Amino acid sequence: MYKVFFNECLILLQPENKNLRSGNIEQVIDIERVSSFMALLESLDGAKCVEEPVFNCLIKSELIEAVISSMVQLPAAGGLVRNPAGEILFIKRFGRWDLPKGKIEKGERVEDAAVREVEEECGIRQLKLVKQLPSTFHIYRSPYLAGPDNWVWKETSWFEMRYDGGETLVPQTEEDITEVAWFAPDALAPVYASTYGNLKLLLGDYFA
Repeated sequence: MYKVFFNECLILLQPENKNLRSGNIEQVIDIERVSSFMALLESLDGAKCVEEPVFNCLIKSELIEAVISSMVQLPAAGGLVRNPAGEILFIKRFGRWDLPKGKIEKGERVEDAAVREVEEECGIRQLKLVKQLPSTFHIYRSPYLAGPDNWVWKETSWFEMRYDGGETLVPQTEEDITEVAWFAPDALAPVYASTYGNLKLLLGDYFA
């Protein structure tokens, strides 16, 4: 099953009905062809979802890959970085808290991309990879692609990392990052109040 966000709506792509519930709305939708799924996205386009409704899409396994491949693929990688105090490193971009991440360059290993993006966006070095975490998925329309086929499927590969240094955090302002900060696990309320649905899922799974 894929848990993918579009406009902060959570769309579950799954081959069978497990009656999953989240948020305050659930709509069970049978997806019989790629165009059916794209019609759902079109219906949600331009309107911000509120209170994170869930759309439970029942779809054949082989059709899930067809849906994904019908969009432009944008692989990214990032890090959930912890220091010796157990705090987690977050960046603030466009007024919202996020974990450092970015696009994987051509020919670059996923792990290397994750470390590079954290280093560039936060101004720190000597990160140690601990383990890979679940990926998150995000759909959006790219303003840089012409015509109606400008849908992007973004998969972000995440890695837990450890940082034992004492460098001053430096936000990468050219990437619109305005702040970098450490948060204790029991002090994440400001993050949850102003972050993205897929980050809430990642953090929820991590602390489960």
